[in-house]
Amino acid sequence: MRRRVDPIAIDFGTRCVRMLQLAQQRGQTTVIACAERALPPGSRSSADYDHMRMEAVKDMLAEKAFIGRQVITSLGWEETQVRNLRVPNMPEEEIGDVIRYEAGERFGLDPDKAELRFMVAGDVRQGTEMRQEVIVLAAGRPEIDAHLNLLSKLGLQPAAIDAGPCALFRSFERFLRREEDRNSVNAFVEMGYSATRVVVSRGPKIIFFKSIPIGGSRFDELVAEQMDLQLNEAVELRIRLYRQHVCEITGQAPDKSQEEPVGESIARAVLDALRPALEQLAKEIALCLRYCSVTFRGIRSNEVTVVGGEACNHHILRMLSDQINLPFHVGRPMRNVGAEPDFDGADRRTGQPEWATVLGLALKPIRNVEEAAA
Repeated sequence: MRRRVDPIAIDFGTRCVRMLQLAQQRGQTTVIACAERALPPGSRSSADYDHMRMEAVKDMLAEKAFIGRQVITSLGWEETQVRNLRVPNMPEEEIGDVIRYEAGERFGLDPDKAELRFMVAGDVRQGTEMRQEVIVLAAGRPEIDAHLNLLSKLGLQPAAIDAGPCALFRSFERFLRREEDRNSVNAFVEMGYSATRVVVSRGPKIIFFKSIPIGGSRFDELVAEQMDLQLNEAVELRIRLYRQHVCEITGQAPDKSQEEPVGESIARAVLDALRPALEQLAKEIALCLRYCSVTFRGIRSNEVTVVGGEACNHHILRMLSDQINLPFHVGRPMRNVGAEPDFDGADRRTGQPEWATVLGLALKPIRNVEEAAA
């Protein structure tokens, strides 16, 4: 049987650009090409950032066997405005008209110069009335045009521009389609470099998401401040710790020829430096879960699935778990996905939690085909 090759997915992260391409054959999803490139830390202008991202994509296209030039990407979370609205019960086709009417006041956007999308989260009680909770996403045309212009300079053809929260959730949605999963509540936390994102779902449906401005960059700053280090030294120290955590997860022995392992006392000092940010982050995540519980009549997740670049740090997960009193575990978005090449040197035994968003982007064509068939 002939295999179907999907467009290339590109995740333009703050510290890393990842690319992934899938193929479908006989019901099996397989990675046929993938690559990642780290971006140097530090503040930079928008133009410099775009230049570095373009160079990273050019290098990966030249070095890896990606097929075609159609791509699926997403706008950054910071480029997308999100509001929760409550509207009377009405057909979904009428909700769009209400949202366009509200756009100017709620988003400060001219609806003719922006793209608006929405998803119905569910029914909620407001006073004595039943209403619909609607999550609205909005992006201005200038941001969208800038993104399209970047792709055009790379000679890439956009097949779709997705929303980050939808891509993140899609990498796990395929595990939540059984009848017994229809009412199960799941909480996903992506701990990235610029921010931490929370997505809550009920069955195969998103009911809440939020971006919290606490992430790896803040962790680096705290380590530098508390341990009297230069920022680049703090960054390097946390990278070394990350490699050690990956070795612990995979059972590998650290490569002592490359760098000395970080001692237990230093690792504890790093964790102590992160404590204020982690306590604040735990409070924010708890508030997100509480909002869902209050809004949707007591629904609550029994655990939290963590993905992103910080997910492999079991010390961080344990501290968050203790604060919120829920188990936190590392997500494995790549399970049940075959792979032709190695993951650019990455060990698949970690579950590749940092690949969740780019995998969700890559899975978008599959989901669209399934919806069309239904």
